Amino acid sequence: MENLIPCRFHIEVESVLKAEGLRATKQRLDIWDELSATNKHRDIETILSSLKKKKINVSRATLYRTIDVFVKHGLLKKLILDDGKFLYEHNKKTISPQHDHIVCEDCGELFEFFDNSISQIEDKIAKDLNLKVTKRVHQLSATCTGTKCNHPES
Repeated sequence: MENLIPCRFHIEVESVLKAEGLRATKQRLDIWDELSATNKHRDIETILSSLKKKKINVSRATLYRTIDVFVKHGLLKKLILDDGKFLYEHNKKTISPQHDHIVCEDCGELFEFFDNSISQIEDKIAKDLNLKVTKRVHQLSATCTGTKCNHPES
């Protein structure tokens, strides 16, 4: 069964596209549905491949342009890995809690974690500097502690 996206997200996507002078075409909504249908972090090639497997015809240019708009308006998060690769994840705040990332340097696996004390520390530091945190980007890189990576590449 296909993952059904609540209408309020399509309404938000449509208003974001309109704000950028773009029409909410079926292709652009299909891109959103594909991006929001999973909690996985994916690169452009993986997203494009998945769309093609579903027989959704989207040009690479439309995909890049649409993703850039979604990132600009906070619908997607763009993660930049140490190797320069970009990964994207949806930012459905009402569904997914705030979280951070840690990437295994041995195999490239990306893990999500959440610890409320991190944001409390950030807020305290900002307050001490007479600032208010408006955006946070927190990503760690790590290596496996064993002699062999516990999460080999698939």
